[in-house]
Amino acid sequence: MRKRLFLIILLISFFSSAAVSIITSKIYYDLYEADAKSQLQTILRLTKEESNWENPQAINLSVNKVLSAVNYSIRFTIIDIDGNVSFDNRAKNEALENHRDRPEIKSAFKNGSGEYIRRSDTISTDMYYYAEKINENEVLRLAREISSINQVFVNILPLIIFIFVALFVIVYVCANIFVRKILKPINSLAGSINEVADDADNSVIHVYEELEPISRRFREQKLKINQYISELEHERDTINIITGNMKEGFILLNKDKNVLSINKSGKKMIGNDKFNPNNGRNIIELTRNKNILSKIDASFEENRHVVYDLEDGGKYFRYYLSPVKEQDNVTGMLMLIEDITIQKNAEIIRSEFSANVSHELKTPLTTIIGFAELIKEGLISDMDDIKKYSSMINNEGLRLISLIEDIMRLSKIEEKADINEKSLLNLREMLENVVSLLQSKADKSNIKLSIKSSDVYMEANKSYISELLYNLIDNAIKYNRENGSVAAEVNENDDFVVISVKDTGVGIAKEHLGRIFERFYRVDKSRSKDTGGTGLGLSIIKHITELYDGEIEVESAEGEGTEIIVKFPQ
Repeated sequence: MRKRLFLIILLISFFSSAAVSIITSKIYYDLYEADAKSQLQTILRLTKEESNWENPQAINLSVNKVLSAVNYSIRFTIIDIDGNVSFDNRAKNEALENHRDRPEIKSAFKNGSGEYIRRSDTISTDMYYYAEKINENEVLRLAREISSINQVFVNILPLIIFIFVALFVIVYVCANIFVRKILKPINSLAGSINEVADDADNSVIHVYEELEPISRRFREQKLKINQYISELEHERDTINIITGNMKEGFILLNKDKNVLSINKSGKKMIGNDKFNPNNGRNIIELTRNKNILSKIDASFEENRHVVYDLEDGGKYFRYYLSPVKEQDNVTGMLMLIEDITIQKNAEIIRSEFSANVSHELKTPLTTIIGFAELIKEGLISDMDDIKKYSSMINNEGLRLISLIEDIMRLSKIEEKADINEKSLLNLREMLENVVSLLQSKADKSNIKLSIKSSDVYMEANKSYISELLYNLIDNAIKYNRENGSVAAEVNENDDFVVISVKDTGVGIAKEHLGRIFERFYRVDKSRSKDTGGTGLGLSIIKHITELYDGEIEVESAEGEGTEIIVKFPQ
C-alpha cells in the first residue's frame, strides 16, 4: 500500500504538471494565433481601398508602407476573378499557378472574405492566408508565417523540464513524509479490521482514538450492506420466480432499448430461445421483426401505451408496450406478450360460422318466400303446379328444420352438454340399429349395407355415439354411386375402439381432405343440395370424436370411394 500511495502521488503530480503544461502551451498558441490573424486582417482592411492597388506605383507604395510598419514579413498577392495572379511581392518575375481553387480565394469571391492555414513545405512552417475583395473582379490576399504549436512547445520545453525536475524533488520528499504519517495509524488498524467489520466485541480491538469513528462506521456499514444485499437477493429471487412462471412474455428495456430482463416465455414467444440478456444487449439482437421494432420506437418517441396484435407462424400474440416514466422522461419500457391464438381462432371460427349460418338459412327461406308469393299472387293456378311448388316449399322447410337441428346438436356437443351421462354401450348393437334406420334410404339407390362387428363395449353418452354412427353411414350413402356399397366395421385394436365406414362413392379430391370437417364445407355443393345435406355432418362427427379424446383418419381418392376411421381410447 505504501508503494501504491507513493506512486499515485507521483503520478498525479506528473500528469497534473503535464496537463498544465499542455493547456498553457495551447492557450498561449491560441492567443498567439488569434493575435497574428487579427493583425493581418486589420492591415488588409485598412489598406484595401481600391485606389491603393489600382496601378503598380500605388501597389508598391502600399506594400512598402505596410512592411515598414511591422517587424515581420508579409506576402501580398492580387488575384483576378479567373484565378490569375496579377501581383505578388514574393514572385515579381515568376509565373505563378492559377489560384482560383484556393479555399481563401473562393470564399473571398463568394462571401467577401476568406481565410485558411496550410503548411508551406518550402519554409517548413504554417502560413496564414487572409483575402478580401477590393473590387468585383479582384481579391487582395495577405499571408504571414505562423509558428506551429510544436514549435511553441519546443521553445518552452526547457522551462517545462526545469519545472518537472523541481516539482519531482519536492513531491518525492513530501510524498514520503505524507505516506509515512498516513500509514502508521492505518497499519495499526489493519490487523484488527476484520474483527471491526464483523459482529465481534469491539472491546478487544485496540485502535487509535482518531480511528474509533472509522472502525465503528465500518461495522455499521457492513451490517447495513449485508441487510441490504439480503433484501435485494430476496426481491430478485421473488421477481425471478414470478416472471419465470408467467405464461405471458415479460421483457424490460432501458432508455437505450437494451434488454435488462426477459423471462423464458418472452424468449419463446418472440422466437429467440437462446437469447442471453447479459452485457446490455440491444432489442435488435433479440428480434429483427420490423413491426415489433417500429412499435417500440413509436411508444418511446410518443411516450404512450401501445397495444397491438401480431401474427407469427400461425400463432397470434398481443403486445402491451408501457413506457416507464420519471418526471415526464421515458427511462425504460415494460413489454408484456400474451398468446391469443385460441381467442383469435375462436373469433375467426365464430365469424365464419355466423356468415355460413346466415347464408344457409337465407337460401331455403328465399325459396319458400318466392314460391309462396307466386301462389299468393295467383301466378300459379294449375293444381299440378301448385302441388309441385308446394312440395318444393315443403322440402325447403324440412331442409331448414334439419339445418337448425344440426346447428343445435353441434352447439350442444361443443358445450359438452350431457357428457357426464355415460353408460356402457354395445357398439355392435348400436351399429345394427343405425343400419336398420338407414336401410330404406340405401335401397332407393340400390346401395348394399354390410356390417362386420363383434361385441365391442365403450363407456360414453348413447345419444352422441348414435349420432356419430348415423352421420358416418348416412354420409356414405349420400355420396355413393348407384348400386354401390357401404361397409361398416367395429373392432378393438391396441387399446383403441376402432369404427370404420367405407363406401364406393365419388371419393374426395386431395385438396379438399384438409377441410371436410369444417362447418358447412361441401366438396360438391350441387350434389349436397340434391341429397339434402347441411354441411354439418362431418363437423358433428369430428366434435364428438374430440369430446372423447379420439382420432379421425380419412383415406380417399377422387373416384375411388372414401373410408373414415374413428379411434377412441379405451
